Amino acid sequence: MANWVKNQSAAAWVSIFAGVMAIVGLIIYIVNSTTGYLGSTQMNALPVVFTILAVLLIAAMVAAGNKASHWVSYIILLAVIVLLAVSVSVFVSTRTDVAGDQWFIPGMDTPEKGACLNGSIVGVVFYGISMLAVIVSAFMGNFTKDR
Repeated sequence: MANWVKNQSAAAWVSIFAGVMAIVGLIIYIVNSTTGYLGSTQMNALPVVFTILAVLLIAAMVAAGNKASHWVSYIILLAVIVLLAVSVSVFVSTRTDVAGDQWFIPGMDTPEKGACLNGSIVGVVFYGISMLAVIVSAFMGNFTKDR
């Protein structure tokens, strides 16, 4: 285990960070969708499935290290970005009515909708950090240190 940790490059650590941020965004999405103002609505499972697939792809890339060719690595990282972007899109699109009520319609703003909207914004920020970290890791090069 210690050798595995020593052999990981900065790109691998940034990718692991991206996976952790995606999981945090997913947890916030699930909590936000099942409690409070949106507790009585049905949660869309698409962000859950796509985020789990993205995290599994990140884990596979880190585990494979430099064994995969560069083209395969780039295609997988592009797939991770697409999966996370679709997750964010669904996350945001299901909250537009809450944002409209809270920000643009006088008298429709309630503390419950405000809390829902604030939680949604935090979740989208974590997804954004995750996507940014994946993009940065794509430009950093190899996932393991050369010996």
